[in-house]
Amino acid sequence: MCAFASTAVLVGAGLVAAPAAAHAADGWSPRSSYTSTDTGAGTYSVPLLNADVPDISVERVPAAENDEGRDIYYMISTTMHLSPGAPIMKSYDLVNWEIVNYVFDRASIGDSFSLRNGQNSYGQGQWASSLRYHDGTFYAVFNTNNLSGAYLYRTDDIENGPWQRTALGRGLHDPSLFFDVDGTPYIFYGSGGTSAVRLNADLTAIAQDYPNIFTANNYAGQPFIGGLFEGAQVYHIDGWYYAVIITWPSGQGRQVVMFRSKDLLGRYTSAGGVNTYEARGVLNSNGFAQGSLVPISRPGGETDWHGMFFRDTFPIGRIPALIPATWQNGWPTFGAGGVVPVNGLFDKPIRLSPAEEAFERQKSIVASDDFANDAPHKAYQDEQWTVPAPLDPAEIAPNGSRLDLAWEWNHAPDNRYWSLTDRDGWLRLTAGKVVTGQYVYTKLSNRAELAWFEEARNTLSQRTFGPRQSVQTRMDISGMKNGDVAGLAAYNRGFSYAAVKRVDGVNTLGVVNRSQPFAVDLDQSTLENFVAGTTVPLGSATEVHLKADLDFASPVGQLWTTFYYSLDGVQWTRLGNRVGPQALDGSLAHFMGHRVGLFNYATQETGGHVDFDDYLLSDVLTAQGRPLDTAALDAAIAHAQTLDPRHYPADAWATTQSALAAATSARAGQLGTQNQIDAPERALSYQLARLGVLAALPVTATAQVRCLSGKTYVAVQARNDSTEPVEISVETPYGNRSFAAVAPGANVYQSFNTRTASVVAGSATVRVTGTVAGQDVTTVHSTQHPANACGG
Repeated sequence: MCAFASTAVLVGAGLVAAPAAAHAADGWSPRSSYTSTDTGAGTYSVPLLNADVPDISVERVPAAENDEGRDIYYMISTTMHLSPGAPIMKSYDLVNWEIVNYVFDRASIGDSFSLRNGQNSYGQGQWASSLRYHDGTFYAVFNTNNLSGAYLYRTDDIENGPWQRTALGRGLHDPSLFFDVDGTPYIFYGSGGTSAVRLNADLTAIAQDYPNIFTANNYAGQPFIGGLFEGAQVYHIDGWYYAVIITWPSGQGRQVVMFRSKDLLGRYTSAGGVNTYEARGVLNSNGFAQGSLVPISRPGGETDWHGMFFRDTFPIGRIPALIPATWQNGWPTFGAGGVVPVNGLFDKPIRLSPAEEAFERQKSIVASDDFANDAPHKAYQDEQWTVPAPLDPAEIAPNGSRLDLAWEWNHAPDNRYWSLTDRDGWLRLTAGKVVTGQYVYTKLSNRAELAWFEEARNTLSQRTFGPRQSVQTRMDISGMKNGDVAGLAAYNRGFSYAAVKRVDGVNTLGVVNRSQPFAVDLDQSTLENFVAGTTVPLGSATEVHLKADLDFASPVGQLWTTFYYSLDGVQWTRLGNRVGPQALDGSLAHFMGHRVGLFNYATQETGGHVDFDDYLLSDVLTAQGRPLDTAALDAAIAHAQTLDPRHYPADAWATTQSALAAATSARAGQLGTQNQIDAPERALSYQLARLGVLAALPVTATAQVRCLSGKTYVAVQARNDSTEPVEISVETPYGNRSFAAVAPGANVYQSFNTRTASVVAGSATVRVTGTVAGQDVTTVHSTQHPANACGG
């Protein structure tokens, strides 16, 4: 015990599993994911996602223009210095979202985006993007503050295809791509005023400028005008052109102002060259502002419009909100009478089937990970670059490792020094450079220095989520070298981390905390000293488990983090008291929400490595004092064991069985944290919900053509291959027939008179209705019959 005299020991503090309930009787009913605010009862709360998704642009692909036969929504966001960047998120209901792609792997291979040779892109890189779909092509436009201006990317496959990149040659602040009714492409942009450029026909260059179509000065005296006046996104609705802009008048909060005109270019095409855009404040409530208008299809060809605006909620970040609009006289009012309460509930604007809604609620933009290298390959990973000397092409070449889409690197990674293949099932981070202490913020006029942690390359991170988040990992530290520092961090410009430091062959664990105010000149070594009372000598231990508990709610507006460690994953010890506070850095040097990252950096020599076995998420903090709860995990396992593989596609079934095996193994082991329970339960529940959408009732169906008295008959036979009674309907051009309560293994047969002597080849539809795992399912099968002619 003497080695741990400076820590608080938590042995026996409720860390035992609660007894399993009779879950087979209770049923499996998983809660929404960590980043879903869907209540499961037809409502959702705002903000959405509980995570940093700023500067959103949302685009709809109508059902008639996609292969899924229903409206699909895609959303893009700002990721600045992170790589890959410009995430593409997908939703069917505008409430639940998942990441399906990125626009780029690297915005540049230069030094600043690669955190190389003293350069960095903190607070810069890729900013507010515009996402648009036009004539079968998807376009993304964004500005970069330090990478030669604006870029336009395009693809015909937004989820999987490669993106073609076009440099526009100049900066365009907060660009919004807009296709006029005749297809002419424009980009609207600006701060303090709204300008536009017309692109050439193939969207490869700027053809004409239209500066200051309207400015804030045009509306002097209006109470909702002032400050910012940026983030314009442009739409054409019912004959009007609308621009949606964020403002921030002195003494007021951030708010949404809309401008409309019958003339897209306003004074450039109006009689007398006067400004034709009229303005109206449409949302001034709790700081919800900046974003998109979102169209929603309604019966009869009507369209509703909602707003997708974000709200500053630091240190989590800028969090989006889907806000309904009430339209009157061509103007919307957002929220309930113009009010949008934080955590307020709204009705979901798009309802799906029960199985689909259950699956959507499992989707997330954060993820636990076992580093199995089983993520899908994406085309952005194969970006082609001309590599100048002396840059080693291997730095940017794919290395055979594929991370989950929830992960992003701190700047573009050096692919020589990370791997999921060097050790099966582990993430290896190798120190490829020695930190110098000579990096500075190029964005800040005072040229403030970076901490060593900020200089570290190949830090791998995910978004944080609120109001509480716990992250756990296991580290193998046997490959560290003297001067190496590796661990688990909650970070922005202010950061807190638990790390192992190796000094003169001795490994010591401790906590580092950096809070405001931030000095311009740093003694990096002193800055990253361990907090007194948190150090633990690790002796001969080669593995250590770390846990970070992030509390954004006590108090709101600050992050306090408590770290724990374990040598066996079962008995855990707190590393001192909670550390913080972390809050918004007013200099906007990073200007993003806090991240959680895994890192390894060297202060003396390169080549040391650390292996991370897993990344386990929960929303339960140890300090809450709850007993470990396996109820949801037990229910998921019990439900999975009742399913019949005949009802599901083979590949989806195999994936679910793998998740079931992992969940069962976790449940059988010794449990020390809720993370060890929640991570496998979330993974299994996702796959079970996916199976629910894919569920089908198996049937064997055949169709033949027979002759009787010179007439042809189409004869259809169907067998119920399910384990429960079903209803079978047979449909042909020559008649229909339904059969109720068809027993398992039973056949039904119907012959339809075509009333002709011959019949061309065709098909019959067999519709099977029943239940699978307690849910109503209808499966449609088609069976072909040959042509035939009956002799006279």
